[in-house]
Amino acid sequence: MSKFLELENNVIRWAQERGIFDNGDALAQLDKTEEELGETINAVKALQNWEVAMKANPENVTPHTMEWLKNEVADGIGDMLVTIIIAAEMLNLQSLDCLQLAYDEIKDRTGKMVDGQFVKDK
Repeated sequence: MSKFLELENNVIRWAQERGIFDNGDALAQLDKTEEELGETINAVKALQNWEVAMKANPENVTPHTMEWLKNEVADGIGDMLVTIIIAAEMLNLQSLDCLQLAYDEIKDRTGKMVDGQFVKDK
């Protein structure tokens, strides 16, 4: 079993044990995803600000702070994955099937980078 599948199963079991599937719904779960996204965006902004500060004045930035901020970003991404896995399960979808569907849609897509984002050709 892949590490992702093992973790996905752990998340689903965790949610079952806490009654999330019995008492929650997919839209509320996606609201939680949105909340986690906001927290992750804030963590990325803080990390980028520290990276700028480090370049400008390296002696004022500690490696401990940088590591803590990277962990905050990683935790936020992980929290979003948890909420998405739970939402998919609530909708009788497998998160890996959703990822495969999305990849199949983008794999041959062409486009260009604009302001730090990939913009697909029309």
